[in-house]
Amino acid sequence: MNVPQEMLDDFRNHMWACFKYLGLGEPTPAQYAMADALQSGAKDMQLQAGRGFGKSVITSCLASWFLLKDPNSTIMVVSATGQKAVEFISMTRRIIDLVPYCFNMKPGEGTIDNAFSFNIQNRTKIGQDRSCYARGITGQITGSHADYLIFDDIEIEGNCETTQARHKLLNKALEAEQIRNVGGRVILLGTPQTKDSIYNILKEGYPVVKFPAIMPDPNIPSEIEDVSEWIKSLQIEPGEPTQPERFSKEVLMERQAKVGPTLFGLHYKLDTSLADAGKYPLKLEDLVVLDFNHELVPEKVVWAASTENKKVPSFGMSGDKVYEPMWISESFIEPQQKFMFVDPSGRGKDETAYCVASTSCGYIFIHELSGMEGGYEEAVLKKICKIALENDVQAIIVESNYGDAMFNKLLIPVMQKICPDIGLMEEKVTGAKEARIVRILEPVMSQHRLCFNTKAIKEKETQIQITRLTERRGALAHDDRVDVLSLAVNQWKDHLTYDVDALIEKNQEKESMKIVEGWMSEDRVGNLFGDKISGGYRYVDRKRADLRHRPILRGRRNR
Repeated sequence: MNVPQEMLDDFRNHMWACFKYLGLGEPTPAQYAMADALQSGAKDMQLQAGRGFGKSVITSCLASWFLLKDPNSTIMVVSATGQKAVEFISMTRRIIDLVPYCFNMKPGEGTIDNAFSFNIQNRTKIGQDRSCYARGITGQITGSHADYLIFDDIEIEGNCETTQARHKLLNKALEAEQIRNVGGRVILLGTPQTKDSIYNILKEGYPVVKFPAIMPDPNIPSEIEDVSEWIKSLQIEPGEPTQPERFSKEVLMERQAKVGPTLFGLHYKLDTSLADAGKYPLKLEDLVVLDFNHELVPEKVVWAASTENKKVPSFGMSGDKVYEPMWISESFIEPQQKFMFVDPSGRGKDETAYCVASTSCGYIFIHELSGMEGGYEEAVLKKICKIALENDVQAIIVESNYGDAMFNKLLIPVMQKICPDIGLMEEKVTGAKEARIVRILEPVMSQHRLCFNTKAIKEKETQIQITRLTERRGALAHDDRVDVLSLAVNQWKDHLTYDVDALIEKNQEKESMKIVEGWMSEDRVGNLFGDKISGGYRYVDRKRADLRHRPILRGRRNR
């Protein structure tokens, strides 16, 4: 079958056919605009788009289009990982297999066709280079040559978290100049993953065209900079979705709530800039600070940054203060779960940090957050047990990264003497510490679901660690307290999606049923003629009871 001329003349037509035969439906207007930017833009360029915009599929369509136009072309696709490269090759081969006018490109017998590369059947050029082949960015990419180099999402979470990692990644990207043939083209497609993204450094040689997920504010230079002219031409208000067919405003708002404003700005606004205030994403003003005890917590709290809390001195960045809630419900209830979290002192650290926290109705309550000198000493172990007992926690959860869980082994006999009914669990954490802490704490704080007991936030060291933390490695000399705080918040991070009012209504219904059941129970009837007060009834939360009286646990807990 001859290739229709309109498919060769305009990449957008070919992409339409690819989407049709792949079963993806009609491309969105934003995807057509991205396709046009790829065929009409600068020879060497960057195309940045929000997560889920279909960059990788469009890239596979683009590779097949290059081969349609010139069967002797050589295309190298470089992805973040080898697995990602395999997925690219698989998608490109599917296009060739499914689109009718591409059938003459199907690799024939004796033609190279494997997971990482293939030659098309109508290729006449002889040589070692393939029609299309893919590599992982960390592998060997020099030594080959290509007419088209496509860097597809080479910057991902995990390979750009440190200065050293970004430097290594940048050097790999710059190897493109050694690989491309004379007159060749280099295209970078991606989504920035860090404020210090390599895409910013590559901008000088590879100009950027951005397709953010939401309409940028023209009054904010960092948002509007390098944005596609097609995006700018949309007759929509700032903040509205640019691709509503894939991402509604409600979906985008939900994602912002889950990942926090910093990551949302990177992944969906494509904005890597940070004002001075934004360098420190965790702020005292986002905390809900009030008085409560270890037994009862408020059913609902309404946050506001209006009335400064005079009982708590503020040690945050300039202008960052602790505020009083706008409103606190009259009803206080028992927490659903309550744990004590411990970060033992390791080598080079001078504090064992601890946090007593609970959850109820979609909030996370911090009862105590502090530290104590020492690590494995008996005095420290006894103090931990006493704090756990005083707060009536269900279990102690220890970050066991240090000492191969030796801390727990020493803690067990002390717990058996002081608080034998409290469980013991271990928790291992992975990833770059600073980035992990920020990504856990920022969403819950920005939603004002993290409630501090007044006494838990008074200490200067606690406030310093929270407000001076950045994603930069080694941002703080001591980060024990904010680290153990993130351990506590991570325990209940899924609770952020709960509707507080719906939970309260559900709890009220349950309490009403308890009263009815109590009055209808045989226990009450018996009490009418016994020594107890008529109608005496005490509800026992079975889940809580089971956990409270379990023996000491060892090993990683089940989530």
